[in-house]
Amino acid sequence: MLALGLLLVVLSVGSLAYLLLVEPRVAVERRSIGPVTRRGSMEAVSDRLVSAVDVVLRRRGWVPFTAAELELSGVAASVAAVVTAVLVLGASLCAATTLLTGNVLLGLFAAAAVPAAAKLALVVKGSRRRADFAGQLQDSLQLIAAALRAGQSLARALDSVSREAPTPMSSEMARVVNENRLGRDIVVAMHGTADRMQNEDFRWIADAVSIQRQSGGNLNEVLDRVSETLRERAAIREKVKSLAAEGVYSALIIMALPIFVMLVYVATNRTYAAILFTTRTGLIALGLGLVMYVIGGLWMRSIVKVKV
Repeated sequence: MLALGLLLVVLSVGSLAYLLLVEPRVAVERRSIGPVTRRGSMEAVSDRLVSAVDVVLRRRGWVPFTAAELELSGVAASVAAVVTAVLVLGASLCAATTLLTGNVLLGLFAAAAVPAAAKLALVVKGSRRRADFAGQLQDSLQLIAAALRAGQSLARALDSVSREAPTPMSSEMARVVNENRLGRDIVVAMHGTADRMQNEDFRWIADAVSIQRQSGGNLNEVLDRVSETLRERAAIREKVKSLAAEGVYSALIIMALPIFVMLVYVATNRTYAAILFTTRTGLIALGLGLVMYVIGGLWMRSIVKVKV
């Protein structure tokens, strides 16, 4: 096992050295138009890896991280760049774990945990961004209504929100305004934002604007009524959260208890805890425990999560 780990490290180091030292046969001056900017070796290696991964992803037609997920979580890198970073980190963690423990299965498990952790991080960041958007919606609606009372159009009101509101509201409103400038209907752009943010309240605002267009009337009064409705919904939502807080914290304690017990065993009796990582039976039990842990966590999440 140790020899296999050393072989993986040697192969990775050799591949890196080849990419760093071997230059293309055609000079960069002959392959470029205009002035040539010299780039560092590490940056060139990174570009090559990302390009190779991008080609593979395009051929397979499947990606573990979509561009919409990256955009929602605020990651500016491309899909190929994120996949490359996950692959490199997973291979490095696999080699390091194999060298330290002498167990290839444990190294493969550590490598598999990297894409799962990356996916979870994107989901958490996306959920947090959606929650921030929902929390900023009521204040932003008041800004829109104030701008409309001042005689501005809806597009100008949304532009004012994009310049004055915090992130992510500012970026989402800027996107709506830019799409409208490019010829897309502003209601359709608002519905797209509601779908991306998974926010029914903003969908109500878009529907109110659409109904006002068809039936006429004062948009200020319509938005004021919508704002009052959203305020009542927010109050009910906060009341439900306070009532469900006990169940949420109970679920968090139950989920943290197995990890805490494992850390206690590792600190007090490392030989006893090492059985889970050094024997086949222990690894099987650990894998089954993790599967049941995830299933139990999702089950408790579905119980304590109340949708209003």
